[in-house]
Amino acid sequence: MMPSTQIGHVMAATDESDAGRQAIITALSIASRTRARVTIARVLPFDGNASRGAVEQLQRWVESDLPPVDPRPAIQYAIAYGLPGVEISRIAERVRADLLVLGRKQRTQAMRLLLGDTADAVARRSRIPCLFVPPWGAGLDRVLVAVDGSPRGSAVLRFAVGFAGATGAALRVLTVERSWPGEPADLETVPATRGRAIQAELDGGLAVEVEVRRGEAAEQILEAATKTGESVVVVGCHRGGPAGVIEAGSTARHVIHQAPCAVLTVPL
Repeated sequence: MMPSTQIGHVMAATDESDAGRQAIITALSIASRTRARVTIARVLPFDGNASRGAVEQLQRWVESDLPPVDPRPAIQYAIAYGLPGVEISRIAERVRADLLVLGRKQRTQAMRLLLGDTADAVARRSRIPCLFVPPWGAGLDRVLVAVDGSPRGSAVLRFAVGFAGATGAALRVLTVERSWPGEPADLETVPATRGRAIQAELDGGLAVEVEVRRGEAAEQILEAATKTGESVVVVGCHRGGPAGVIEAGSTARHVIHQAPCAVLTVPL
């Protein structure tokens, strides 16, 4: 059986916006289910005057409207100064978080290029799995994990299995096959073959539904998540890449901005 993901410390990054509040709500929900502790962090521009009492101000804002969770996890607060896209990952590594939760703001490509995008910057830098929460919030009951059959895909599958087990979510597996010129279109035997391979990798420890699609990876992942109403999509994410340019680059970065649900990235 695949080893369970250990989530003992969840960090939520916030900027006191609605998106940031959704990150906190989701982090507390995960921590309550996994008995984890929580760090709530904010990154500020360096300003000697503005920094005075910053931790206390953040704590007052959070505690003024904390959602009811039982059991209530232990919470600590952290403040850093600089660029959020850089400092958020640094804080998460410093406090040794197992999972980083951020709010995801709706922005066009032009806005991302002009203003930058914290979610995109963190996805490119983080060595820690990141859960990007949409403005309307995130459920935790249905998880779809996209794998490609590679050793790196196995690492994504392992984390998704552990995350679903830790949070009590149902798990479904998706793999997307590319179509090649002259290749037979008949896929009748592929789902069963790939399903058996994934079950063997799971060592029989978990019965999961496996769906095989053909086409462009990001497009098929988004379509599958929309069709079945997933709560969280799990994808592997390569670190690095040009800032702001997602349409011609990483599948994970494309999914982060377009998915109708939360997106959990596992660094590769």
